[in-house]
Amino acid sequence: MKVLVTGATGFLGQALVSRLLEADHDVIASLHRHVPPQQHPSLHWRKLDLSDPHSDCSELVAGVALIYHLAWSKVPSEADRELAEDARVNIVGSLRLIEALRSMARPPHIVFASSGGTVYGVLSQIPAPEDHPLRPISAHGVSKRAVEAYLEMMSRERGLQAVSLRMGNVYGPGQGIERPFGAVAHFAHMALAGKPIRIFGDGSTTRDYLYIDDAVDALICAGLGSGQGNYNVGTGIGHSLSDIVAIIATHLGRDVPLDRHPSRAFDVPVSILDASRARRTFGWVPQVRLEDGIAKTLHHLQGLGPGS
Repeated sequence: MKVLVTGATGFLGQALVSRLLEADHDVIASLHRHVPPQQHPSLHWRKLDLSDPHSDCSELVAGVALIYHLAWSKVPSEADRELAEDARVNIVGSLRLIEALRSMARPPHIVFASSGGTVYGVLSQIPAPEDHPLRPISAHGVSKRAVEAYLEMMSRERGLQAVSLRMGNVYGPGQGIERPFGAVAHFAHMALAGKPIRIFGDGSTTRDYLYIDDAVDALICAGLGSGQGNYNVGTGIGHSLSDIVAIIATHLGRDVPLDRHPSRAFDVPVSILDASRARRTFGWVPQVRLEDGIAKTLHHLQGLGPGS
């Protein structure tokens, strides 16, 4: 199968590309500025800047059977500071890709990496099912929901087979620490370096943490399945920031210092996802417990040495 992956140089994108190549798919991987992180005879890198109004995606999607749209340029804190830029790059940029499918006689199946932690907002039902009210309290959530809605419109009007996976907080070995995103990776890195872990709020902020291998499994299942619409992808189990600190401290066999800061307006207090629909439709079931995933992440960082 010929598969296009946008955002292929990101944490989730790199893991997905590796899995697709292992399954002998022909992969077109888009990148913006980064140097390609891997090479393979069946991997074809293409430069793509969806924020560029002159970007033409029609050639990129030609002959493709499946698209994974993972490209996203802003983390929640950045999106809230730059509302117009977030919408221009992420919503309008996604529309350039979606519009390229409108003129195709047989458009490819598209799987979009949405965010279960932000599209629902403050939960009135825990864990949240897909029919939970959508009340995002951050620009990141608004933008993700907007792209979902455009895909829903295309499905109704053009018969596009589109799936939006509302993912929990993806973590695991290989997650970067350059941007302020990803509690597990950042906490583990700081603890290993003997530096205080920065925590916003009292540590009770709770998320549904999804190990990278389980996240890729969900993408593969959605891409090969016949379902469409919105699906939660999470464990159904919530862990607080304090829980993560405690697990890291247990693995390291020592206490870790904390650097506490006031809570942030765009952080919902609790985000836990009911993924039973994905289990029924795709047969997807998460396999990795948070304790084991954190251990794997710590082991990976320790292997990178002091410069990790």
